[in-house]
Amino acid sequence: MASFRQIKANRINAKRSTGPKTADGKARSSQNAYRHGLARPRQDDAAQLTRFMSVLDGACLGHPAAAELLAAVAEAKRDLLCTREVRQAMLANLSEYPAAETLQRLKSLERYERSAFAAQKRALRSLRSKQA
Repeated sequence: MASFRQIKANRINAKRSTGPKTADGKARSSQNAYRHGLARPRQDDAAQLTRFMSVLDGACLGHPAAAELLAAVAEAKRDLLCTREVRQAMLANLSEYPAAETLQRLKSLERYERSAFAAQKRALRSLRSKQA
């Protein structure tokens, strides 16, 4: 359990780290996810999801899978592939940006990739449990 001193220090620190205070800072921070393109709607989403779902449906031979489970797996796979494409593009353009900036951007991309990978694992686990 935390001591009273630690709790007090945590509360003081929390008051200092509340995010951007100015309207300009809030506007900039709200656009962070759009910088790399992962939060933007993509044009080929429907076609790509349909392809993924048909492949997954074919892989589930003999085991009828619910459409929503296949859609969840397909969306998770699409998101994971998208983050990996962004990572590859960043690495391909390594010479255009300073190394420190590129490393910071790659580190921030990790969060999206971890989330997409976890979503894929959850969706696949759900699909397997329904087939068993």
